[in-house]
Parts: sequence; structure tokens; C-alpha cells
Amino acid sequence: MRAIGLFTAILDIFLQAYFRSQGFGFLNRGVSLGIASGIGNIISIAAFVFFTGWYLFERIKYKKSVGYLFLLALGGGVNVLSRLIWGSVWDYICIPYIPFCFNLSDVLISLGVVSYILGVNGNRSTLRG
Repeated sequence: MRAIGLFTAILDIFLQAYFRSQGFGFLNRGVSLGIASGIGNIISIAAFVFFTGWYLFERIKYKKSVGYLFLLALGGGVNVLSRLIWGSVWDYICIPYIPFCFNLSDVLISLGVVSYILGVNGNRSTLRG
């Protein structure tokens, strides 16, 4: 899973750069769905630090394979990197009849959240119980 996640993250950086240069997609200065556009960078960095810390804590202290946290930290990390390079993220995946756009990093984050909720691989978080 890690190799696929890393490939997806690298692909997303290239796709954000490509679609940004082509003018296809939308600038997103906020966080999820453009919410909090004035403080999107601060929220993104704080979330990235939190989920990366949580991932490292569980990997080092409990020797757990916490794929959902890896996906959350990886997706957040790419979005933070995009914000550091361009000042915002570029959302380029637009599906007809859905009123918002997103990028591959958002997909990684969403997969991490769904994996956590469903308890994929039977892993239980120390915070969730």
C-alpha cells in the first residue's frame, strides 16, 4: 500500500503542476471544499503535523501498521507541499453533477478516513479504542 500511496502522491504533484499550467481546474486556498480560505495554509500544516505525529507515535511505540494514518499524512503532506510551492492546491478532478472538484491528495485523505472508520485490516487506533 505504501508504494501505491507514494506513487499517487508524486503523480498528484505532477498533475497539479500540469493542470495548473493548462488552466484546467480550480484554485483552492481553503481546506476541504474551499472552506476557511483565509486560513487554509495554517489548518493544512497543523493537520499534517498532527497526523504525521500520530502515525509516527503508533508506528514507533506500538509497532502498528497504521495504513489509514499513512494515507492521511501522505495526502496532507502533498497538499502542504503544494501550498508551500504555489500558495494553494489545485483541484483538477471534476465529476459532472457533483458540485465540487478535488485532487489525488484529497482521494488519499478520503481513503484514510474511510479506512479508519471501517477499521480496515482489523487495526484499532489507540485513540479510537
